[in-house]
Amino acid sequence: MRRMYVEEDVAERETQLLRGSLDMCVLALLDREPMHAYAVVQRLADHGFQQTGYGTIYPLTARLRRLGLLDQRSEQGRGGPARHLLITTAAGRAALSRWTAQWHETVERVAGVFAAREERDVR
Repeated sequence: MRRMYVEEDVAERETQLLRGSLDMCVLALLDREPMHAYAVVQRLADHGFQQTGYGTIYPLTARLRRLGLLDQRSEQGRGGPARHLLITTAAGRAALSRWTAQWHETVERVAGVFAAREERDVR
């Protein structure tokens, strides 16, 4: 039996789109200024990514560190435990440049498909 589109599919589609772009967003935020994972979550929320929490960001930044795209520096907290500052590496900045170019090319292609559809609908 064929499954019908339901409203829950909207959230799933958003999750899939986010999965493909979140690495870039995190690298772009950290390339602008080094910060702690907590601040990354807050900045993402400021840009409308409210559904992105620590359970997503901590594994993502750990993976980016393993890939050599991020580095981590410990910084003593005020009377508390050391905090980890995330810093974009040279390899991370190079990857971000490549990914940004790919992103813009992809957006252009998708926009072209939508424009052709809209053009057809106008006729």
